[in-house]
Amino acid sequence: MSFRQLLFAVLGFSVSSLAYAQADLVISDPFARATFPMAQSGAVYLTIENNGETTRTLSAVSVVDEIADEAQIHTTEMRGEMMQMRQVTEGVPIAAGQSVSFEPGSYHIMLMGLRHGLSEGDSVALTLKMANGETIAVNAAVKPIDKESNHHHHH
Repeated sequence: MSFRQLLFAVLGFSVSSLAYAQADLVISDPFARATFPMAQSGAVYLTIENNGETTRTLSAVSVVDEIADEAQIHTTEMRGEMMQMRQVTEGVPIAAGQSVSFEPGSYHIMLMGLRHGLSEGDSVALTLKMANGETIAVNAAVKPIDKESNHHHHH
C-alpha cells in the first residue's frame, strides 16, 4: 500500500467514525439510513457514552427545518407477537460510566415530515438536548439502506 493509499484509508476511517464530545458525554458513529425520495420519515442511530459521575438524560432532539418538521426519540418494543414503535417522552437516562446505543430494534431518532428523501452522502444536522439544558450538535452521515440486514422499516 502506498503512502497516499494509507493516508486516504486513515482519513476515511476517521471520517466514518466521528465522535462528538461535550463535557462528560461522547456521541459516536451517528448515521441515518437513506430513504426513498418521497419518504415522510427516516431514522437516525448513534451511541451516547456517559464518562461522568452522574446519570445524564437525553430529553429531546431537534432537527434543522430544511430536513424535517421534527425529530422524536422512539423505541421499539414487543407487544405480544408484534414489534411496535413508541415515542419516548420521559427521556433516555444514560448511567454514569455507561453507554446507550440507538440502533434498529431499540432506541432511535425518528425524523418526521421529511422535506425530501435522505440520500447516501447527505448529512442530517441534529441537536441533542439533555435534561440539564445542555445541548450537543451532531451531524449524522446518510448511509445506504442495508438490504442484507433484518432492520426495521420506519416509513
